[in-house]
Amino acid sequence: MFEPAVVSPGVVDAHCHAASRRFIPRSFVEGAIRNITVMHEALGVPVQPGRLVDRVLEALGDHGCDELVRQMDEAGVDWSVLLLPDFTYRLKDCELTIEEMFVEHRRILERHPGRFQVLAGVDPRWGRDGLALFERGLKEYGFRGLKLYPPCGYRADDRLLYPFYELCAAWNVPVLLHMGPTSSNLDFEPARPGFVDEPARLFPKVNFILAHAATAHVDECAMLCAFRPNVYADVSGFQESQGRGLSHLLRSAPAHKLLFGTDWPVFQEDARQSEHLESFLEVAREVLAGPRLRLVLRENAARLFRSR
Repeated sequence: MFEPAVVSPGVVDAHCHAASRRFIPRSFVEGAIRNITVMHEALGVPVQPGRLVDRVLEALGDHGCDELVRQMDEAGVDWSVLLLPDFTYRLKDCELTIEEMFVEHRRILERHPGRFQVLAGVDPRWGRDGLALFERGLKEYGFRGLKLYPPCGYRADDRLLYPFYELCAAWNVPVLLHMGPTSSNLDFEPARPGFVDEPARLFPKVNFILAHAATAHVDECAMLCAFRPNVYADVSGFQESQGRGLSHLLRSAPAHKLLFGTDWPVFQEDARQSEHLESFLEVAREVLAGPRLRLVLRENAARLFRSR
């Protein structure tokens, strides 16, 4: 029987999403499934892509994050960072508008007091309306930062984002950006760490977090973390490389710049949250001593997300 490892109290999962099909468009899942379809066809395995997509969406029914909280309790996770990417400008089959998604995430905060910090996304091409919505999230909903998804078709150094960065500086909240590949229906090139370099230099009071740094562009992420004082990275998605990218990142980037994260619910069918934490610890304990491991598991996130 699996027994989760004992770690210092209050682990923080700095990269989660609500496991809800209300926030994830079908076209996003279809793009992700396409690679699985190609693999099965190459192996001569019959596959019905539509049924695979249906199966994924059917599993995304934890609209209020109740199951996520249960697994957080089981794993010893004190609180998690809940990320809301805005796909609605690029992918037009979203069930809800981004405004409605903001309201639903506020309800999740109210449903589970103290268990989540929300970073809410707004596509910068929504212009003034998007900026006003993001500010409302900070002022009225209690959100704690900006979640950007460059694969939707913009780069971190797009001038349309600068008013958002200015707002983040004024509110002392971070910006978390998806890095690397994603659904094949979206763009990969804009999601490169190098595009964060200029904004990090121009907005020194804003902390930028590179997501999935253990799986994509590991060396570039580590370099920016080491030499830009306000650039951090999370390890979410480390499960994809069976720890190889994770070990490299932990050895290459300073521990005070790294954040533990699981990318729930992406790997929920593979293992429970407690098992993902154990998998991380098996690799991390070979590289990091106790104080540095505590930085990654909790203290860095507490500094970035709890203070305003």
